[in-house]
Amino acid sequence: MKKNITLLLFVFLIGLYSENATAQKKEINLSDLDKKQVIDSLSKKLEEFYIRPKTIGEISKKLNENLKKGNYKNILLPNEFASKLSADLIEASKDLHFRVMYEPAWAESQQKIKEKETQEKIKATELIEAKKKNFGFMQARILEGNIGYLEFNYFEDPAIASETAASLMQFLNNTDALLIDLRKNNGGAMEMGQFISSYFFSNKELPLYKYYYFEENRKKVEREMWLLPSVPGKRLDAVPIYILTSGGTFSAAEWMSYSLQNLKRVTIVGEKTAGGAHPITRTVLANGFSVNIPFGEVKDPITNNDFEGKGVMPDVLCKSEEAISTAHLLALKNVSEQNKDNANDLNWFVPVVKNRQKPFVIDSTLLKSYEGKFGKSELVFENNNLYFRWNNIITLLLTPLESDLFIVDGTDDYRIKIVFENNTVTAIKRIYRDGQERIYKKD
Repeated sequence: MKKNITLLLFVFLIGLYSENATAQKKEINLSDLDKKQVIDSLSKKLEEFYIRPKTIGEISKKLNENLKKGNYKNILLPNEFASKLSADLIEASKDLHFRVMYEPAWAESQQKIKEKETQEKIKATELIEAKKKNFGFMQARILEGNIGYLEFNYFEDPAIASETAASLMQFLNNTDALLIDLRKNNGGAMEMGQFISSYFFSNKELPLYKYYYFEENRKKVEREMWLLPSVPGKRLDAVPIYILTSGGTFSAAEWMSYSLQNLKRVTIVGEKTAGGAHPITRTVLANGFSVNIPFGEVKDPITNNDFEGKGVMPDVLCKSEEAISTAHLLALKNVSEQNKDNANDLNWFVPVVKNRQKPFVIDSTLLKSYEGKFGKSELVFENNNLYFRWNNIITLLLTPLESDLFIVDGTDDYRIKIVFENNTVTAIKRIYRDGQERIYKKD
């Protein structure tokens, strides 16, 4: 039976058993014997699943030494013990995917996992929680210049999330370029990376990942993951794609970035990613504990390598918080070079994007000096902001691009420029996107 290949940040896990939250929060003091049983069961699971067998002995030795030295003696609460074990596992292995958890309800459910009723209950609970998070998809919108933007913060299994993913891809399918924001994405099911990536190519047969993992008794299973032969709706195979990354971009999100970068299909903008390349399995330990164990390896078919411990290096390095604006500017320039008819869009929107990254500030005294009536139009200074009021009906915020040039909130069609004669405001000018201008003299 094929496993979903799941890669998750060690601090990221969806709580699926909220109905047992009160019971799990009840303080239970652990004895030294309880702790030893957890560590012994952990050592056994490492022997069974961990992908680096040569390091298992050293990891187990380190944990047992910590126990003998009394490093865990003053830790009585299960969740604190789980956090400490997680930190020690990561320190000993240098593998960020390790995580120990205390969730007795989950551990108990796994004892009954073969029961059909239990399976259905788990799936129903997972679906409810996934829906609450919109399957990881946070927003999809159209930026200035018809540049698409999609943000999602974890990779849900397409078995339950493909409909939502497909609807968002269709919403964005008339854009001229697309930004995919993975800066807060901690990973998840690689199948979602496969599903989304398949929209960025024509119907090609290309391998995305090759991987192996260990089942029980260290049985090795080898697989490959290719682009899907079909996807719902229209593909975005001809538009430039930009992936935004941060130091927190992890695991499956890194794999999607790394794979598409090696296929020369995307430009990665932002920070070097965290460097966690291994798929995980979650397995039961003693006394209500469980652990995420890296149980396989993924390799890129082109490089025959991965980014474990190294991270994915962006094509364009910048601070994470600057990634949207940087990628947006790159996309506008790219689109205008491909289509000269879009040259006006480049000149029109670039100042807006740059201003959003570093807002232009005007002294309130100067803003107030712009007040006045200009025919049916009026400039009004209120609460340290300047507003454009038309016919005493509509009032719109003005955002400065320059000391005398303003964006009009709610429209991309025109901007307001202040006209001076002898350092005195004599008129305002509407500057339209197509280059036309209209002047309104001051009353």
